[in-house]
Amino acid sequence: MKTELDNNKITNGFITPNDYFDNLSDRIIEKINGEASSNLIPITSGFSVPEDYFVKNEAKLLAKVNFTEAKVVSLKHTLHKVSGIAAVLLLTIVSPMLYHSTETKNNELVEMSYLQLHSEELSVYEVGSMLDDKELIELENELIYNNLNNIN
Repeated sequence: MKTELDNNKITNGFITPNDYFDNLSDRIIEKINGEASSNLIPITSGFSVPEDYFVKNEAKLLAKVNFTEAKVVSLKHTLHKVSGIAAVLLLTIVSPMLYHSTETKNNELVEMSYLQLHSEELSVYEVGSMLDDKELIELENELIYNNLNNIN
């Protein structure tokens, strides 16, 4: 009864010479010790190429290859579209920030001019109600600094 391995034996391919593995270890030890004879190394490689092999195959290969022009996609149109979209997004993000900062500066200038014109009419409490916490702290620090300079 034959097993599946017996049925699938490889019958073609590379074969080793008879008794190759019997004296293989002895030959390796000889090479390591430097006692190897030059007859162990073959003079030729064993492979040979027929004459005009590469010339003939090149012509066959070029005959089989189809030279067709590939479709070229221009990136200019895509680049214009993407840069336009990026510019619109940038403007929509940045313009509110610029508008807000300009509007805030204008409001601060109006407040300062109003306070300068009506400084005699305003009480301390009215001025304090117009300032936020950060501005109050800055004002306190400035007053303390001025008082220290006046003492010296």
